[in-house]
Amino acid sequence: MNNDLDSPKLRQHDSLRPNFSLVEGSIAEKNEFLGNMGHELRNPLANIIAQAETLQEGVYGPMEKAQKMAVTAIQDSARQLVLLIADMVDLGKIDAGASSLTQTACMVSEKCAGSVAALAGLSQSRSIQIITEVEPPSLGVLADGHRLQQIITELLSAAVLSMHTGGQLRLHITHDEGVLQLQTQGSVGPLPSEPALIFNRLGKVKPIGLALLQKLVQFHGGTFEVLETAAREVCMTIRLPLSRSSAAVPAQEQPLPEPSVSHEAPLPATSRQPIILIADDQPALIAVTRNYLESVGFQVITARDGSEAIQQACTVQPDLILMDVRMPVVDGLSAIRQIRASTDPKTRDIAIVSLSGHSSAADKEKCLAAGATAYLNKPFGVRELDRIIAEHIRPDRN
Repeated sequence: MNNDLDSPKLRQHDSLRPNFSLVEGSIAEKNEFLGNMGHELRNPLANIIAQAETLQEGVYGPMEKAQKMAVTAIQDSARQLVLLIADMVDLGKIDAGASSLTQTACMVSEKCAGSVAALAGLSQSRSIQIITEVEPPSLGVLADGHRLQQIITELLSAAVLSMHTGGQLRLHITHDEGVLQLQTQGSVGPLPSEPALIFNRLGKVKPIGLALLQKLVQFHGGTFEVLETAAREVCMTIRLPLSRSSAAVPAQEQPLPEPSVSHEAPLPATSRQPIILIADDQPALIAVTRNYLESVGFQVITARDGSEAIQQACTVQPDLILMDVRMPVVDGLSAIRQIRASTDPKTRDIAIVSLSGHSSAADKEKCLAAGATAYLNKPFGVRELDRIIAEHIRPDRN
């Protein structure tokens, strides 16, 4: 039985998708609206994840095993919500015509590895082993690397969720006559005695993820077919019209990297206590970030808007500024520009890390163009915070 994602059975998921047609205005305005929406949704999640990680770090005292398991469950759920929000915003951008494709040389095996890593938690929870086969192993294509990895991730996610627990999922990727073919085949454990329709299988897949996969494939001018075999396994096939390339590129950086096993605080070798300014209009996030930073030996000052951040930067001249992009009075980007325009070189040269929930390459470029030293997506974990601090606090400042 051969089906595609335009089947009436699958169109029932459309009612669960956000309706962005109500947002009037130009593509740029829609893009800005969707980016702002993502930022606002990620802000409370940033606080949840940060609170959970500081609890695990023992900032508020030791925890028992059962408490640690509960906190880990909170973290996992929050991270799933972050990915779901990213899918929803991305789907809205494609629907609103506010998204485009930028082709570069991509190594397919690297995109597969990134997708498998991103789905490690999901596959482990369902006891499913994911095996990827790329022929040839050095296969490269001209594609939008971020979008290609999204397609692989959503395809694997749909395949994992359509399978019974305790099986093996294979992703086979080949290229022939200008078409990149991605095909999943799942071998499952014991099947239920009653027949299971393919649509019941796909009904387990998160609707937004399935809708995003459909849109991404269509966006590339490709096709998506679903076949249920005689053994009642689900075989999914995607064909994308992409040209081959022999050039290799670095792997994509993941938006939510796994925390490092190291628990050492990033304290620079300096005789004085380094000062970090947190500029954010979210009191809860300021509080948890401050508690963590003070627990590992930093002096922390705060600002509730961009105007206060500029004043603190000029008078205190901290070693590092964590600057939220969206703040009242003066926004983060304007505050960065004003600090960079200072006549005092010590103020002008302060390392500034912009914090944003927009989570897009364009937003990162905008922050760096304004003068930010580095860019950190919200929500971020304490290990990410450790890394960014260690990279940008200079021990020789005095």
